Amino acid sequence: MARVTVEDCIDKVESPYELVLVAKERTTQLNAGVEPTVSIDNDKNTVISLREIANENIKVPELIESAIYKLRKHVEQIDDTSSEDEEVGDDFESLYKALSEYEVLFFRDQKISFDNHRRFASAFGSMQTHPAYPTVEGFPEITILENDKENPSKIEEWHTDMTFKKNPPLGSILIGKIIPETGGDTMFSSLSKAYDDLSQEWKEKLEEMNAIHSFEFGFKESLEEEGGRERLADALKENPPVSHPVIKQHPVTGRKVIYVNRLFTSHIEGDDAEGSILNFLFDHIHQEKYQYRFSWENNSIAFWDNRSVLHKPVNDYWPQIRRMERITIES
Repeated sequence: MARVTVEDCIDKVESPYELVLVAKERTTQLNAGVEPTVSIDNDKNTVISLREIANENIKVPELIESAIYKLRKHVEQIDDTSSEDEEVGDDFESLYKALSEYEVLFFRDQKISFDNHRRFASAFGSMQTHPAYPTVEGFPEITILENDKENPSKIEEWHTDMTFKKNPPLGSILIGKIIPETGGDTMFSSLSKAYDDLSQEWKEKLEEMNAIHSFEFGFKESLEEEGGRERLADALKENPPVSHPVIKQHPVTGRKVIYVNRLFTSHIEGDDAEGSILNFLFDHIHQEKYQYRFSWENNSIAFWDNRSVLHKPVNDYWPQIRRMERITIES
């Protein structure tokens, strides 16, 4: 397997954002059967694309033009009531850069259809389905998060979505459909800011560590319900525990983040039985100074970067109804 790093490629393009755009477009071409310009060496197409960029075997401007053209075709003005045609390629680029830089984006008064929710999300990447939650009929990518008097929420822990997967998602686009009169906010916390505040000693220590993330650990309450293990048997089988570095680097900004969360991270490999290091990190990343609290209105949208922020719902609205619809985007 050939070795290539981001550092090998970054001087071949104008920015980290452009590198992601070019590598993604070239990977799409390779997946479609285009012949690679380097030996395969058992590498995945994502790695092959980076090797081609590093070796300057492909024309970067042409790939950028191709990617932007697709985005302009794919992304539409998401307000269904608008009939005006808009040039949205630049808007997409601005949104993606803003998402990476600010980590969470918020939009008010966005009354969009299921189809336009899907179209908007698909411009940023392939979409995932959730193994445990219901989805909108005809739109398996749209997860329904609905709670009321008969179905109170079971989750009120800080987390990043689906870190129990080998390749956790890039981000999520959540729309508020039915918002309670009081309560039901969502909180976000920056993992990059939390990393920046670590001492140099802790930064160096954590660089060498990996943590285990587990579907079974995160959904233990659901699994303990009557019939829970039978209902989630396929999800359990398809999502065995995985290991992720405790410190990860954001692929666009280059910022480092503390990549653990209380919901899915069961333990750090080699940590003591009481989990003293993990508990220290939880206390650190949950500090109020890293947080923002978003108050929902009907048709509000939150779009967060799952690679660099935690989030959690505030379940203070029971027995009122709260319905949200979410699409999660693959990395």
